[in-house]
Amino acid sequence: MAVAFVLLGAPASAADIRPWIGTPPPAFTLPQFGAPQSHPIALSDQGGDTILVHFFASWCEPCREELPALQRLASRGAPGLRVVAIAVADNDAALRRLIDATGVTFQVLADRDRTTARAWSITTLPSTVILDSRHIARLIAESDVAWDSITPTQLQAQHTQVTQGGQPHAR
Repeated sequence: MAVAFVLLGAPASAADIRPWIGTPPPAFTLPQFGAPQSHPIALSDQGGDTILVHFFASWCEPCREELPALQRLASRGAPGLRVVAIAVADNDAALRRLIDATGVTFQVLADRDRTTARAWSITTLPSTVILDSRHIARLIAESDVAWDSITPTQLQAQHTQVTQGGQPHAR
Protein backbone atom coordinates (compact mmCIF):
# COMPACT_ATOMS: atom_id res chain seq x y z
CA MET A 1 0.00 0.00 0.00
CA ALA A 2 1.50 3.34 -1.00
CA VAL A 3 1.37 6.25 1.40
CA ALA A 4 1.21 9.77 0.05
CA PHE A 5 2.42 12.50 2.36
CA VAL A 6 0.79 15.89 2.54
CA LEU A 7 3.12 18.81 3.14
CA LEU A 8 1.65 21.80 4.94
CA GLY A 9 2.88 25.37 5.14
CA ALA A 10 1.82 27.52 8.11
CA PRO A 11 3.25 26.46 11.51
CA ALA A 12 0.74 25.27 14.06
CA SER A 13 0.41 26.76 17.52
CA ALA A 14 -0.27 24.96 20.78
CA ALA A 15 -3.98 25.26 19.99
CA ASP A 16 -3.41 23.20 16.81
CA ILE A 17 -1.98 20.32 18.82
CA ARG A 18 -5.11 18.26 19.26
CA PRO A 19 -6.01 15.11 21.14
CA TRP A 20 -4.97 11.84 19.55
CA ILE A 21 -8.11 10.09 18.37
CA GLY A 22 -7.40 6.58 17.39
CA THR A 23 -6.19 3.19 18.29
CA PRO A 24 -2.94 3.17 20.20
CA PRO A 25 0.01 3.20 17.82
CA PRO A 26 2.20 0.11 18.03
CA ALA A 27 5.62 0.04 19.63
CA PHE A 28 8.54 0.28 17.24
CA THR A 29 12.18 -0.67 17.00
CA LEU A 30 14.19 1.28 14.42
CA PRO A 31 17.85 1.80 13.66
CA GLN A 32 19.36 4.97 15.04
CA PHE A 33 20.58 7.11 12.18
CA GLY A 34 24.36 7.17 12.03
CA ALA A 35 24.77 4.29 14.51
CA PRO A 36 25.80 0.74 13.64
CA GLN A 37 22.89 -1.30 12.30
CA SER A 38 23.29 -3.66 15.25
CA HIS A 39 22.08 -0.96 17.66
CA PRO A 40 18.34 -0.49 17.06
CA ILE A 41 16.30 1.74 19.39
CA ALA A 42 12.94 0.60 20.73
CA LEU A 43 10.15 2.86 21.93
CA SER A 44 10.16 0.83 25.12
CA ASP A 45 13.79 1.96 25.70
CA GLN A 46 12.59 5.53 26.26
CA GLY A 47 11.63 5.11 29.90
CA GLY A 48 8.74 6.85 31.60
CA ASP A 49 9.09 10.23 29.93
CA THR A 50 6.67 12.37 27.93
CA ILE A 51 7.88 11.66 24.41
CA LEU A 52 7.46 13.73 21.27
CA VAL A 53 7.66 11.27 18.38
CA HIS A 54 8.39 13.55 15.45
CA PHE A 55 8.00 12.24 11.87
CA PHE A 56 9.91 14.23 9.25
CA ALA A 57 12.04 13.98 6.11
CA SER A 58 14.98 15.95 4.76
CA TRP A 59 13.11 16.42 1.48
CA CYS A 60 10.20 18.15 3.26
CA GLU A 61 10.66 21.94 3.36
CA PRO A 62 8.44 22.57 6.43
CA CYS A 63 10.31 19.75 8.20
CA ARG A 64 13.69 21.36 7.50
CA GLU A 65 12.44 24.69 8.82
CA GLU A 66 10.89 23.13 11.95
CA LEU A 67 13.85 21.04 13.17
CA PRO A 68 15.87 23.94 14.68
CA ALA A 69 12.84 25.04 16.76
CA LEU A 70 12.25 21.45 17.88
CA GLN A 71 15.91 21.27 18.90
CA ARG A 72 15.50 24.47 20.92
CA LEU A 73 12.44 22.95 22.64
CA ALA A 74 14.48 19.86 23.49
CA SER A 75 17.31 22.05 24.77
CA ARG A 76 14.90 24.09 26.95
CA GLY A 77 13.55 20.74 28.05
CA ALA A 78 11.88 19.84 31.23
CA PRO A 79 12.53 16.81 33.36
CA GLY A 80 10.66 13.95 31.79
CA LEU A 81 10.40 15.40 28.24
CA ARG A 82 12.17 13.64 25.39
CA VAL A 83 12.20 14.13 21.62
CA VAL A 84 12.62 11.16 19.28
CA ALA A 85 12.62 11.99 15.57
CA ILE A 86 11.82 9.47 12.87
CA ALA A 87 13.15 10.18 9.38
CA VAL A 88 10.65 8.74 6.90
CA ALA A 89 11.86 7.29 3.59
CA ASP A 90 14.97 9.43 3.69
CA ASN A 91 18.31 9.46 1.92
CA ASP A 92 21.24 9.01 4.33
CA ALA A 93 23.43 11.70 2.75
CA ALA A 94 20.65 14.31 2.70
CA LEU A 95 19.63 13.40 6.24
CA ARG A 96 23.24 13.73 7.47
CA ARG A 97 23.48 17.21 5.90
CA LEU A 98 20.22 18.28 7.56
CA ILE A 99 21.21 16.98 11.00
CA ASP A 100 24.61 18.66 10.75
CA ALA A 101 23.09 21.95 9.55
CA THR A 102 20.43 22.07 12.28
CA GLY A 103 22.56 20.86 15.18
CA VAL A 104 20.03 18.21 16.16
CA THR A 105 21.17 16.31 19.25
CA PHE A 106 18.05 14.25 20.01
CA GLN A 107 17.71 10.69 18.70
CA VAL A 108 17.00 10.38 15.00
CA LEU A 109 15.71 6.99 13.90
CA ALA A 110 15.42 5.76 10.31
CA ASP A 111 12.07 4.51 8.99
CA ARG A 112 13.49 3.75 5.55
CA ASP A 113 10.53 1.75 4.24
CA ARG A 114 7.77 3.81 5.96
CA THR A 115 6.64 0.81 8.02
CA THR A 116 6.41 2.78 11.27
CA ALA A 117 4.81 5.83 9.63
CA ARG A 118 2.14 3.58 8.09
CA ALA A 119 1.57 1.71 11.36
CA TRP A 120 1.07 5.04 13.14
CA SER A 121 -1.28 6.31 10.35
CA ILE A 122 1.08 9.20 9.57
CA THR A 123 0.07 10.73 6.23
CA THR A 124 1.31 14.30 6.74
CA LEU A 125 4.88 15.45 7.18
CA PRO A 126 5.86 16.81 9.53
CA SER A 127 3.71 15.20 12.21
CA THR A 128 4.37 14.93 15.93
CA VAL A 129 2.67 12.50 18.28
CA ILE A 130 2.97 13.22 21.99
CA LEU A 131 3.02 10.18 24.23
CA ASP A 132 2.48 10.19 27.96
CA SER A 133 4.82 8.47 30.41
CA ARG A 134 3.13 5.12 29.72
CA HIS A 135 3.74 5.62 25.98
CA ILE A 136 0.06 6.13 25.23
CA ALA A 137 -0.59 8.58 22.37
CA ARG A 138 -2.36 11.65 23.78
CA LEU A 139 -1.77 14.51 21.32
CA ILE A 140 -0.94 14.99 17.66
CA ALA A 141 0.10 17.88 15.42
CA GLU A 142 -0.24 17.12 11.74
CA SER A 143 1.79 20.06 10.49
CA ASP A 144 4.88 21.94 11.48
CA VAL A 145 4.64 23.51 14.92
CA ALA A 146 5.96 26.83 16.23
CA TRP A 147 7.89 25.04 19.01
CA ASP A 148 9.52 28.31 20.14
CA SER A 149 6.10 29.52 21.34
CA ILE A 150 5.39 26.36 23.36
CA THR A 151 6.99 25.43 26.65
CA PRO A 152 7.65 21.85 27.73
CA THR A 153 5.42 22.51 30.72
CA GLN A 154 2.52 23.51 28.42
CA LEU A 155 2.88 20.27 26.47
CA GLN A 156 2.91 18.19 29.61
CA ALA A 157 -0.10 20.06 31.01
CA GLN A 158 -2.01 19.67 27.74
CA HIS A 159 -1.43 15.92 27.58
CA THR A 160 -2.34 15.60 31.29
CA GLN A 161 -5.66 17.31 30.51
CA VAL A 162 -6.31 14.84 27.70
CA THR A 163 -5.28 11.93 29.94
CA GLN A 164 -7.82 12.95 32.56
CA GLY A 165 -10.45 13.14 29.81
CA GLY A 166 -10.23 9.42 29.06
CA GLN A 167 -8.60 6.93 26.74
CA PRO A 168 -8.14 7.42 22.98
CA HIS A 169 -10.92 6.14 20.76
CA ALA A 170 -11.22 5.00 17.15
CA ARG A 171 -9.43 7.13 14.63
